[in-house]
Amino acid sequence: MLGYFVLGLLGFLGVASEFRQIEEGIETLARERGSVLFRLVELTRDWNAQHGGVYVRVTENTQPNPYLEHPKRDLETVDGIRLTMINPAFMTRQIAEIAEAADGVKYHITSLKPIRPANAADPWEAAALAGFEKNTQLDLLELVQTEAGPVHRYMAPLIVKPACLACHARQDYKVGDVRGGISVTMPAAKLLSVRSDQRQRAMLVFGASTLAIALLLHLVAWRSRRYFLQLRKLTAGQEQLIAERTLALSAANTQLLDEVAVRKRSETRISESEARYRSVIETSQDAIVIVEAPDFTVVFVNERALSMLALAQESVLNRRLIDFIHPLDRAMVADRLARRARGEFVSAASRLRFSRPDGSHMRVGDVHVARIESAGGKQQWVVSAQDVTDLLENQRALQIAAAVMESAAEGIVVTDGQNRIIQVNPAFTAITGYRPQEVLGKDPSLLSSGRHGPEFFREMWAALAQVGHWEGELWNRRPDATVYVVWLAISTIRDEAVESGGRHVATFIDITQRKEMEERLRHQAQSDPLTDLPNRALFDDRLQVVLTQAHRYGDEFALLYVDLDHFKPVNDSMGHAAGDELLIETARRLSKAVRDSDTVARLGGDEFAVILPKISSHDEVEEVARRIVNMLSRPFNLSAGEAHVSASVGVAIYPENGQSLAELVASADAALYAAKEGGRNTYRMLAANNASGDKSPV
Repeated sequence: MLGYFVLGLLGFLGVASEFRQIEEGIETLARERGSVLFRLVELTRDWNAQHGGVYVRVTENTQPNPYLEHPKRDLETVDGIRLTMINPAFMTRQIAEIAEAADGVKYHITSLKPIRPANAADPWEAAALAGFEKNTQLDLLELVQTEAGPVHRYMAPLIVKPACLACHARQDYKVGDVRGGISVTMPAAKLLSVRSDQRQRAMLVFGASTLAIALLLHLVAWRSRRYFLQLRKLTAGQEQLIAERTLALSAANTQLLDEVAVRKRSETRISESEARYRSVIETSQDAIVIVEAPDFTVVFVNERALSMLALAQESVLNRRLIDFIHPLDRAMVADRLARRARGEFVSAASRLRFSRPDGSHMRVGDVHVARIESAGGKQQWVVSAQDVTDLLENQRALQIAAAVMESAAEGIVVTDGQNRIIQVNPAFTAITGYRPQEVLGKDPSLLSSGRHGPEFFREMWAALAQVGHWEGELWNRRPDATVYVVWLAISTIRDEAVESGGRHVATFIDITQRKEMEERLRHQAQSDPLTDLPNRALFDDRLQVVLTQAHRYGDEFALLYVDLDHFKPVNDSMGHAAGDELLIETARRLSKAVRDSDTVARLGGDEFAVILPKISSHDEVEEVARRIVNMLSRPFNLSAGEAHVSASVGVAIYPENGQSLAELVASADAALYAAKEGGRNTYRMLAANNASGDKSPV
């Protein structure tokens, strides 16, 4: 009875241990799921923050964020489409709505100092955030019962990164601070159902095993008693048997000596063969372990296996193989080993996660198991494992890189050492108009618009050679001959990444519309809205530039002030529209009267000015002044009728009439005043001593 009690107790302890492992496995799976979902959202937020927010179309479901303070939060495209900036927090909320609708997973971004009231932490989240700030825990997972059913609540902290300070610097956060966290609420019904099934299976296995062992113990006891009774009968005839056997033993000794000699020769050959096999096993690139029934105890391990587990030989030998299986795979491996021990068919190949007994230093291996027979008839198995951990990590990194390249809004181009295109992404086709098959294997110069000279590209390649990076504006041309401008960033691929065949990677965005808008704004700021001539601000800038160049190179230039005579009567009698039409025609005639390199500007009202750089003689200036007077004295055919005006022109020459801007302007004003005093419809040029000279128009 004591034996049955002990057996039942061991069965109960086994079931309890299995329940604990099942519970730990379910919790680990839920934590890993929550961590992956959190990491995906965190990466999405980091991408948004690194780009300073992204713009999306304003829709019924995506309205401007009232909690986002940004000078360019809302924009409108040239074709009237309203755009609004989406910051990381707003993007997280929209992702949360999609995730909840699709899988029932709920996200909640929260903080102890939330900007948006809806982001305030509930008591569970507040306790988790307090733990994060005190560095007492890295994340938190809890199974919670709700009205909708059981859920796993997972939460991890959001750490302040440099890109986050653009919006949160005013909250006194620093890089590395815990700014808040994201809680993930995941339905737990399926995992709890799996846990229930595993518990039932464990109870069934341990119950059946306990019953089978009890029956075997009962059978052993019965057979032992029967054997004891038979032994009594045999004892009586033992003496006679000994005598007979002694006689036969003498004959057998001679034969045994011969067999010993043969065995020694066989053992020598076996030792040599064993040394060869051991050398092969020790130098194998695969981890090799030999285990022995009934507990699958490790009796041999090679150097590769020790390196894979990062353990010493004494820490591995004479321990169960299951101790070096990662906790997440132990239940499955224990089941497969038990089936092997019973002689059931089990696939020889599998992929398992290995670790130290405490679950640390996890490695993934492709495993093959083969049964061998050892001396003494014990069951042994050879377990060989190829470490594929690094291979899987590289594959995962390549998958992430491919996903980023496919979904990036920027155009991406990868070129090889001969500057041939080896890879592009969909955004490249959307921006350039070239399909991948049209550019692969070709030089990126096929995109060139011809606006940049050789010196531009020499400087670009020099920067890549020196610092490995270059960025700037570049004008390109699409297949339909449309010219556009991009902001291009090129980086050199270095170190081991060069083995992929890539040498440079370039990313670019289309900034054509932005450049056009900047040009329009610049033109509006520097041009007269009526005549489209340079206004006073641009005129002053150009006059200063001409003065500086003339002073540096010893050139002469002329400044002409032009004022319309009798313009007010035309404006009063024929209307302001006619006055505007006359001013526009005046601007056109003045532009025709000078060279393309000269500057004509409207200073205001009926006042105009002309800059003639690099003049060769005074006669050249006088010729221009006479041409202006003659052209403006001709009748103006306006919509309201014919109008007659004339022009007074004042001329100042650098350096004769002044060497500074103020002196030249004063001289030109004085000459203009002299022209008006002289009867108008003429020009005046000041002499070197500033005395006005009467120059009659031609």
